[in-house]
Amino acid sequence: MAASTHAEPKHLVFQKVGIFVDAENIEMSSLNKHGGRTDYKKLLDHVGDREVIRILYYKPSYKDISKTFESFWLGLGGEFRQPEKNADSFLIVDAVTMADRMDVAILMGGDKDYLPLIWYLRSRGCRVEIWSWPETTSDQVKEAADVYVPMTTDFIIADSNNKKRNSNNRKKTTKKRTTKKASSK
Repeated sequence: MAASTHAEPKHLVFQKVGIFVDAENIEMSSLNKHGGRTDYKKLLDHVGDREVIRILYYKPSYKDISKTFESFWLGLGGEFRQPEKNADSFLIVDAVTMADRMDVAILMGGDKDYLPLIWYLRSRGCRVEIWSWPETTSDQVKEAADVYVPMTTDFIIADSNNKKRNSNNRKKTTKKRTTKKASSK
């Protein structure tokens, strides 16, 4: 059964939704491939009028979470999970635990590791929506889900620091190359 692909998932107001964010997957693509930070506010606006019963954000403990983002996320009613390693396993356990209490599971991330979770949730009657960057999402994951919502640059907040970092890195690289050529003559 092929998953439908569209930017606005069809949904019913009375649906109970659990949102599971693989932050490392989503944010690395946002920053490295699209030059900005993920705009979670815009993403969550796409949930529509459905009842969000839980929003969980998974990021390994060795990765910092800014105080500003922490305040923003907690203000949305979100929760943090910061295991030492492998945040995916925590996401999977939480989603399985919540399967009987939600109608829809929104997984923000596209790892193949989520395939057994997708199959399990669907077998329990949950609709599974994958919201992720197309270039980092397995085709198998897209097909296994009920709905695939590709993230676009509309969900990016331009990161001026990243532009500066990239610009500085290019300058450093250019300098090194110039210096190397000069010293080899």
